[in-house]
This record gives sequence, structure tokens and C-alpha cells, in this order.
Amino acid sequence: MLFKEMKTLGCAALVGGAAVFAARAEKVALFNGKDLSGWTAVADHDVTGGYSAAEPTWFVKDGTILTTGTPFGYLRTKRGDFGDFLLHVEYRWWRETEKPNSGVFVRLAAERGTFIPTCLENQLCRGAMGDVLGLAGLRFAGFEPRSPYDPAQALSGITQAPRKGSDVERPFGEWNVLEVELKGDTLVNRVNGVELNRLSGISVARGAIALQAEGGAIQFRNVWVEEKAR
Repeated sequence: MLFKEMKTLGCAALVGGAAVFAARAEKVALFNGKDLSGWTAVADHDVTGGYSAAEPTWFVKDGTILTTGTPFGYLRTKRGDFGDFLLHVEYRWWRETEKPNSGVFVRLAAERGTFIPTCLENQLCRGAMGDVLGLAGLRFAGFEPRSPYDPAQALSGITQAPRKGSDVERPFGEWNVLEVELKGDTLVNRVNGVELNRLSGISVARGAIALQAEGGAIQFRNVWVEEKAR
């Protein structure tokens, strides 16, 4: 019941305000603390960002998920029908890299054979943490894509919503908390308890959840969701 094979890749949206779900659903752990059961790694071996590492891209250590960040790609849930939910993820940078970069994907609706699927990315890149990006043509209200989406061009069709306010990320090596709430066609994200983005008009209703490898050596723990039926 915890993990189902992916059916449709896509996700729902969320609300606003403090009490998003009046009645909280039970927390469902997405990571068992022991191995990567229920997850599938997708790697784009044509893109490394200039990084190299002896370790595997994704591995488990001390009850956490780590990535070296190379090659670029993502680790997604095998289950692909997450709709309305609160997602909780804790993260920190475990090794200095040239450009600490990663993200958390929600509403992952389609894979494109590259390191960029159709999804919403909650940006964790140093200096842009809290931005939300619509990747591979995924749209939301109030923002236009940088360029028209072309399936042959991985970096086309990206729409970016800058975060509100200043950087609230903690110093290198300290744990941060990302919360992403989705209901209907709305998304709200918070980092360390501070709301950084609120979007509506999201074009995809349901999908997988994923952790990104994009050059940064990042570590994740306490990955869970609270789901809510519409």
C-alpha cells in the first residue's frame, strides 16, 4: 500500500494559510531509513556538470539518503499518483561542491529521457532556494516560460517563480526543513518554517515525488507525506 507502481505521473496542488488540511492524515514514510525500496533512480549520463565522484549517485548511510550529484538525474517514488498532500523533507549539504545545487520534484508527470522531467521543482540551489520551477513545459499562473517548450531541448519550456523574501537556509552542514503543500491547483512551499512561494493554476493534477541530483552533494532524511482526499 505504501508504494504502488507508477500509473500516471502527475500531481495535485495545495492551499494557503496555516491550516491547509483541517484534519491531518496519517504520516506515510517514503523512506524506510534502510534502503531505497520504493524508489527508482533515473540518471542522465550525458550530463555531469563537470563533477565526478567515486561513490554511486545515490546511497543510504546512517538512516539518510545521500547523492553525490553526478551524473545529473533524480530519485523518484515508484508510486506516481500523489494528489493533495503535505510533503516534509529535511536536507543538508554534506560535502562542498563547486555549485551546491539540487531540488525536490512534485507532480512529476512524465519522464523525458533527460535529467529534467515534466514536474514542479522546489529549488534548493544555493542562492535560489525557495524558487519554484515548472520544468519541461509544466505551467502555472502569473509567469511565462523562458522559451517555448521543445522536447528535443531539455532546458526549454522552463517557468520560474522567484521566492519571496530573503534566504533562510542554514549554514553549511546544518539540517533544513522543506515543506510543500499541494491541493487542487495550488502549491505553497516553506523552508525552515518561512513561506517562500505560493502558486496557483498548476496544469498537472497528480504525479510522483523525486529528489534531484544536479551537482550538489546533498543528504535527505525524514521524507514523509500526509495525504488528504479531495
